[in-house]
Amino acid sequence: MTTLPLTNRSPDELVMLHDDEPVSIGRFIARAGMLTRQLPEGSPVINLCQDRHAFSVTFAAAIMGGGCNLLPANRLKATVDELVSSFDGAVVVADRPLEGFTGAYVDPTEALESQDMDRGIPKIPADQLAAVVFTSGSTGRSSRIEKPWQTLHDSSLINLAQLDPPPGARVLATVPPQHMWGLETSVLMPWFGPVTVASAHPFFVADICRQLDRIEHPRVLVSTPVHLRALVESDAELPAIERVYSATAPLSRSLARDIERLSGAKVVEIYGCSETGCLARRQTARVEDWQLFEAFELTSDGDGTVARAAHLPGPVRLMDHLALRTDARFRLLGRQSDLVNIAGKRASLAELTGILLDIPGVLDGVIFQPPETDDAPATRLAALVVAPNLEAADIRRALGRRVDAAFMPRPLRLVERLPRAETGKLPRQSLLQLFAQTCRQAG
Repeated sequence: MTTLPLTNRSPDELVMLHDDEPVSIGRFIARAGMLTRQLPEGSPVINLCQDRHAFSVTFAAAIMGGGCNLLPANRLKATVDELVSSFDGAVVVADRPLEGFTGAYVDPTEALESQDMDRGIPKIPADQLAAVVFTSGSTGRSSRIEKPWQTLHDSSLINLAQLDPPPGARVLATVPPQHMWGLETSVLMPWFGPVTVASAHPFFVADICRQLDRIEHPRVLVSTPVHLRALVESDAELPAIERVYSATAPLSRSLARDIERLSGAKVVEIYGCSETGCLARRQTARVEDWQLFEAFELTSDGDGTVARAAHLPGPVRLMDHLALRTDARFRLLGRQSDLVNIAGKRASLAELTGILLDIPGVLDGVIFQPPETDDAPATRLAALVVAPNLEAADIRRALGRRVDAAFMPRPLRLVERLPRAETGKLPRQSLLQLFAQTCRQAG
C-alpha cells in the first residue's frame, strides 16, 4: 500500500498562529491525534468548524482516523441534515453551536487546548478519500467532488511551486477553509511549505486591516475580488502587504492595480475550479494571458476544454470557454453558460459584469440572464447593483459608453446588498430569489 505523509515539515516548524499562540507542526499533530480518538474510526466527518485552527485540526484528525472530511457550502440546518442522512455514520464536528440543528456534534475545544507534542509524522494511504467538496451552486445545483489524499498531497506541492509565496510568509485568508480555494491555500499549503497561516477569518474591512497589522512580514493575503473591492472602496489605509492571491471570480485589471498601489503588494490572480484545484496564474495588473501550471495539460475538442494532470483521478471538462494560445498559455473568455447571443451578437456575462463593477460608485453588482417568463423573454438581461450614491439612470449612462444596446440590462435594480456566500460567489438560486423580490416590489 502506498502511503504519503500528512506533512513534509518538521515537528518544530510553525504551521499556524492561533490568536497569540504560535502552533508548531508537532503540537498540531498532537491535537489532531487527540481529536481522532474522539471520533469513530473511519467515519465521515462533517467539518463545520469556522475558526481555521479548529477546522485544520479536525481536517487532519478525520484523515488520520481513516475517515474523510465532508465540506458543505454552508452551515444551514437543511444542508447538515441531508449530509447526516446521506453518509452512513457521519459525525458533525463544530466549534460553535449550529442554529436549528438538534443532532449530536463533537466539540473539538479540549483537543485544541492540548499542549502535548508529537514528533512523529502520520502516513496516510495515498488512495484514501480525504475530502468531499460540495460546490456553492453559483451555476445552478451544487455538486460533490471527491478528493483522495494523493490528489490533495500532490496539488499542495504543485501550488507551493507555482504560487511561490515569500519564504517565511504569514498568511491571512478572508475565505472559509471549507471552500476549495481556502482549503488549498490556508489549510494545506502550510502543511507542505515554509508559510504560517493565521487562524482568523476576517470579513469586514476594519477586521482585515487589524488582522494584517497583527502578523509579521512578509504578509500574504488570500482573498476574493469582493473583499478586495471592499478594501479599495473603503478608503482605509491598508497595511503593507508583500503578496495578494485572488480567486473565485474574475479580477479586473483596474482593481488589481488599485490594490497594488494601495498596499505595495504583487497581486496574483489564480484560476481553477473545485474539480481541478488551482491550475493557472497571472499578474492581472500587467498581463491578460494565463500561465498554466506545469503539472497540467489542456486540450480542446468540439465541446470545450479538458484539463489533465497526473495527480487528478481523471480528466476534467472545464466549464469555462478558453482560447489556447500555446501549450502553456491561454485566455479566459468566460463560462460556457455565461456566453449569451442576443440579436445575433455574442457577449460574456462575466465581462459585462466586470464593466459594471468598474463604474465609480458601484460597490457590487451582477448582470445575468433571468429565466424566461411570459412577460420577459429569455434574451433580456437584468442587473442587480449595490451603489448607494448613484441612481439607476447614472449606471445606465455609464454602461452605455461601453456596452452594446443589445446587452443593456433591463431591468436594472438597485439593492442594499447581494446574497453572496462567504467565498464571494453568488448562488444562482439566491440571486433569482432576490431578483423576484425586487420585481414584486417594483410592481
